[in-house]
Amino acid sequence: MNDTNHVTESQEVEQLRAQVVALEELLEVYEQETLEKSVRLEAALVDLQERAQQLAYSEEALRVLKSILESMGDGVMVADEAGRFLFINPAAKQVLGVQPDSSSLEQWTTQQANLGSFYLPDAKTPYPTEQFPLVRAIHGEAVNATEMLVRSPQKDESIWLSATARSLRDDSGILCGGVAVFHNITTIKQTEEALRQSEGRSREQAQRLKQTLRTLQDTQSKLVQSEKMSSLGQLVAGVAHEINNPINFIYGNIHPAEQYVQDLLHLVDLYQQYYPEPLPAIQTEIETMDLSFLRADLPKLLSSMRIGSDRIRQIVLSLRNFSRLDEAGMKPSDLHEGIDSSLLMLQNRLKPNAESPGIQIVQHYGKLPLVECYAGQINQVFMNLLVNAVDALAETHNAQPNGQLSSKAVDSPLPTITIITECSDTQVIVRIRDNGPGISPSALPRLFDPFFTTKSVGQGTGLGLYISYQIIAEQHRGSLECHSEPGQGAEFQVCIPVQQTTVCRV
Repeated sequence: MNDTNHVTESQEVEQLRAQVVALEELLEVYEQETLEKSVRLEAALVDLQERAQQLAYSEEALRVLKSILESMGDGVMVADEAGRFLFINPAAKQVLGVQPDSSSLEQWTTQQANLGSFYLPDAKTPYPTEQFPLVRAIHGEAVNATEMLVRSPQKDESIWLSATARSLRDDSGILCGGVAVFHNITTIKQTEEALRQSEGRSREQAQRLKQTLRTLQDTQSKLVQSEKMSSLGQLVAGVAHEINNPINFIYGNIHPAEQYVQDLLHLVDLYQQYYPEPLPAIQTEIETMDLSFLRADLPKLLSSMRIGSDRIRQIVLSLRNFSRLDEAGMKPSDLHEGIDSSLLMLQNRLKPNAESPGIQIVQHYGKLPLVECYAGQINQVFMNLLVNAVDALAETHNAQPNGQLSSKAVDSPLPTITIITECSDTQVIVRIRDNGPGISPSALPRLFDPFFTTKSVGQGTGLGLYISYQIIAEQHRGSLECHSEPGQGAEFQVCIPVQQTTVCRV
């Protein structure tokens, strides 16, 4: 019995020992798991502490960023992908007129469009809602410094803004909204406008100064030319007057002198008829003077003197007609007389000589009425046009330094100036045409500009045609035109109203 009990107790002890060992092993495993969990918990706690610290930093950064954005002078607006406002700083509310109850971008832009607040840079066209910078940004576009005009409905003022907008994306690159910054450039635009106005005023002032300078130059050239023509006219008139007196004396006495000579020669014939045998002294004197030659040549001599004096009288008359000092006012005048006077004064340049074959003058004169004009000024125009034609022909037909005509001149037709006059309705037209080298197309538009000349240096002042144009267009309400092609000569057309109450039309 005792042995049985002893065995049973031993088994129980062994079982207890096994259980203790199992418990110890279990406890060891539990302790190991507990230690691992504790390490994991400590790591999680550290991670939570780090995350909490980062969150605190982020909140501080957001607070600082919000403070910065709210204190900015530029307007800042942020909206999510659905167009809901996430942030609007005070500057944006002030310059853009955003109301506190504006919950969405779409609602606000529609309201502003109805009020007519935003305009394109032309300041006239309403800004399209779909083109608003923040709207474009939340649709993925980038907007760079686009200008807009904001007109406040509450205030009678306008503000210029420069807007820049960008899209917002998350870490995965998915579009999640947009941000727009609006910079007030009103002062810059006002400065630019002031500069433009100042530049416009400066340009206008420069134009006025340029016009004043041109007017002064025109006045100076007119005064110089007027003084020259006045001096020339006085000189010509004085010379004509001084020549006129003695030549009239000579011309007036030639006819009586011819009569006296005829009477004396008739008396000599009578002496020879009734005293055929003169004394030796008289016979010697007759032979010495060659009485028969004297009798034949003396009438010819007197006739030549009459022709020469008549020629001088015509020249004097032409000089007086050209100067026209006695007709300073506007009076009815014969234009043909003025043209003929100018041609007479140019005879020395029209005649052939060793250096030039001469210039042929072809006159097709129509029947013209007397024209109300300043005769002296009109004669000056004819003289300028004729001189230009003569100079143009001289370029082609003058002789070379060796005295021989150039091959170009030899092959060219005879230098010719054609003068055509005609009357049409209430105006008189005078055409002066030459068969010279013509005028280049580039020079033709500037032909009547002051100080412009196609002649060589020292050969012209560039005032002749300019003054002629002024005389015809301004003084006589007419027109002066030039038609020319290179190699085809040039034609100047003068149109003058017969009466100054009408205007010349061509």
